[in-house]
Amino acid sequence: MLNVVRFVIAGLGGLIAPAVLAAGVAMITDANGRIEAEQDGSVLGVLAELEGGARLRLAQGATATVLYLASGEEYRLKGAGRYQIGDKAPSALQGAKPEKHKLPVDAIPPVRVKPASVQQATIVMRSLGPAVNVKLLEPVSVRVPEERPSFRWTAVPGAETYRIQVIDSAGQPVAEFEQKGEAGQLPAGVRLKAGEAYSWSVEARLANGRRISRSADFAVLDVQTWAKLKRLQPAAGAKFSDRVAYALALERHEVFHLAREEWRKLHAERPTEPLLKERAGSE
Repeated sequence: MLNVVRFVIAGLGGLIAPAVLAAGVAMITDANGRIEAEQDGSVLGVLAELEGGARLRLAQGATATVLYLASGEEYRLKGAGRYQIGDKAPSALQGAKPEKHKLPVDAIPPVRVKPASVQQATIVMRSLGPAVNVKLLEPVSVRVPEERPSFRWTAVPGAETYRIQVIDSAGQPVAEFEQKGEAGQLPAGVRLKAGEAYSWSVEARLANGRRISRSADFAVLDVQTWAKLKRLQPAAGAKFSDRVAYALALERHEVFHLAREEWRKLHAERPTEPLLKERAGSE
């Protein structure tokens, strides 16, 4: 039996490091051509935050899609033109009137400006010897949609088997099983509860008798939130801006691993967008 420290997980808010929330009322979710902030002439791109009262200047042929975070409403701006960002909608100061489009969800705020960092519990060394590390890969400080999530971790040199344990927010064991490799799934018939928080740990059992373990936290999305995200999920060939909105919504609901997959796809298509590169991160 794993010697796991059992504790109460007080909701996912306690699992995720605090993050700065977007200060603007809107965000650019697609940008083509030159788009400038009139106030200082800075060039704006995808994921640029827009405060109420900001003015944009679009060059001839340029386009920008602006997403209002509180309403989920999108507006397409076309250049040449000048636009002012109102609290609820943009207005044309010069050029074509903004074209309105409504997303299939009501709102996306608060949006995280930077993906939250994740923390894992300290490694427990069961005997003396050179330091050996086991790193948990997923799920770590995220929400997952699956009731039978997959678990992944890094290999430990010399490990013969790995024992995985999952406990609920009351500290009660939900599942315990062994694996030879560096990935596993809950045993058949074991399902986690939607909307509940959990902790999981991996104990590497080495041939020399040493045992090394590490633990991390995660939660399962509630049914209503997952249904909302599935409605927002773009179909094949969807607009770039709709795909950005979907990735933002995944972040909003702390499904960071799926959000990162979307950011990497988007960044691959727009490698020159610096904020997309930041969101995509690296393996």
